[in-house]
Amino acid sequence: MQIPSRYLRSHEAPEPRTLIDIVRATASACPEAPAIDDGKGVITYSELLDEINETAEWLHKRGLGRGDRIGIRVPSGDRSLYIAILSTLAVGAAYVPVDADDPEERASLIFGEAGVAAIYGADGLQLVDAHLQAAPGAASSKAFGPDLETDAWIIFTSGSTGKPKGVAVTHRNAAAFVDAEAEMFLQDEPLAPGDRVLAGLSVAFDASCEEMWLAWRHGACLVPAPRALVRSGVDLGPWLVSRSVTAVSTVPTLAGLWPDEALDAVRL
Repeated sequence: MQIPSRYLRSHEAPEPRTLIDIVRATASACPEAPAIDDGKGVITYSELLDEINETAEWLHKRGLGRGDRIGIRVPSGDRSLYIAILSTLAVGAAYVPVDADDPEERASLIFGEAGVAAIYGADGLQLVDAHLQAAPGAASSKAFGPDLETDAWIIFTSGSTGKPKGVAVTHRNAAAFVDAEAEMFLQDEPLAPGDRVLAGLSVAFDASCEEMWLAWRHGACLVPAPRALVRSGVDLGPWLVSRSVTAVSTVPTLAGLWPDEALDAVRL
């Protein structure tokens, strides 16, 4: 049987790449554009890339590298959360997120199931693997940086129907998702520097990946909202106006709590 031509379109797909390739391409295209604005200050793409590279080297000197897994349990709303995630990706490890407000039992279960070698918390990096170095030493013998088949993240289900299950996504697949969305949304006037993307979802929820990479794929600015503000629901609407947000990923029930003018400047 002949396969219909509409199914033979793999040649139209973007070239495979990693998530770190995406950040580097954006930083090269618009180095001075704001990358993250957490309300305490703005960091540009060139500054973000420098910080990612420096922190990834620091992780590598502690024995971490490609194929490792690093737990992320940093409070929301702060740039340090996103630098922890990006530096983990840059060293070649997969990030394993747990919401900072989740019970200790869930964190222990997830980090144990994933076999994390280290954990980023509010107080910095804690090494779990006894073979790693507490102080910087010679660079790790492990490869530095991801390849296409390296896991980018392992995000666990809620566990509402049983034990939480971790789902790993490779850099190849994660970047393909990001590039595919870039071709789907706002085709006539794509997101660009000057746009501001809300980061309101917990990084322990896989939809948060869409928020982050909607910004970083296009040179837009990620604008993190504290979890307490998001949970309040109604207060988030006026906050969007005050922070000049132009792109939001949310659910209708939450958006329905906001005044109409909260979405006046939102174009996605």
